Amino acid sequence: MREENFTRRTELDYINAAACLCVILIHVLSYGIGGYGPQSWQAAVIYFPWRLAGFVVPAFLFTGAVKMALFFGDRKITAGVYLRYIWERIRHIYFPYVIWAAVYYLCFYAAGYVQGSFSELAAGIFRGSLSGQFYYVVIVMQFYLLMPLWMRLALRVPFFVSLCVSLFLTMTALRFSNFLAQFGFSFAYADRIFLPYLIFWTLGIYAGAHYDRVTESIRRIGAGTGAVFCLCVLSGTLLAYGNYSRGILLIDQDFLKLVTDIMSILLIWAVCIRIREKISGRESSWRRSTEPLIRFTCPTVCS
Repeated sequence: MREENFTRRTELDYINAAACLCVILIHVLSYGIGGYGPQSWQAAVIYFPWRLAGFVVPAFLFTGAVKMALFFGDRKITAGVYLRYIWERIRHIYFPYVIWAAVYYLCFYAAGYVQGSFSELAAGIFRGSLSGQFYYVVIVMQFYLLMPLWMRLALRVPFFVSLCVSLFLTMTALRFSNFLAQFGFSFAYADRIFLPYLIFWTLGIYAGAHYDRVTESIRRIGAGTGAVFCLCVLSGTLLAYGNYSRGILLIDQDFLKLVTDIMSILLIWAVCIRIREKISGRESSWRRSTEPLIRFTCPTVCS
């Protein structure tokens, strides 16, 4: 699909770059999380930033939804447009995922971790269970496949209605496995379905559909970013001290993470907007300072 009319928002790239760094941080700190006892001071020091960085998957989904809404705008989604869009996602995202999943499977087979059958490989690719990071591709492809639904929501359904419904479905999905357990059923792959992440995608779709107004509001947060950061730190402290270190359920971990993930995304979005403005301001100043020199030298060079 051609993207002539799509204007790139560099602040979204900055968010993704920061989220990638947080992914590296999470994997590096995970070794310490498993190596130290929950009540040791080393574990407390490691757990705190490890927990605060846990917003990365919601952040990736949020920016993906924003870019989808920005790209399509208010254009009509025909069958041809939809099929071309899905094919591009399959070609650039799902095919590389399948290749790398096969590479991982071969490595695991050489190490004796898997049995070595095509059905096992196919099931692992379908569920995204061959390696811990693969589940994201399975989730985001579900959101891509439902693209016409998201665009119709953004254009025809009021934001408050979509927010309430998506929040209800997200919170329900987070407890779906526990609900099934009451009736003797188990479902090990509830986190491979898009519903537990629906609230982040919904927020991203509406943010992209009304991007200029939303970014202006985010830009005006100003000193409020400090308050949001303090709330995130407080939640991390409660989880680190209560749920992790002492084994005391001070507050529901899943629902608190839902709130802090949203706050973290808004916080890093505001920071990235400021970074983009500063960089743009410096580029504009550089252009203004070099413009007289360009006007002076260009006729000489051309002659």
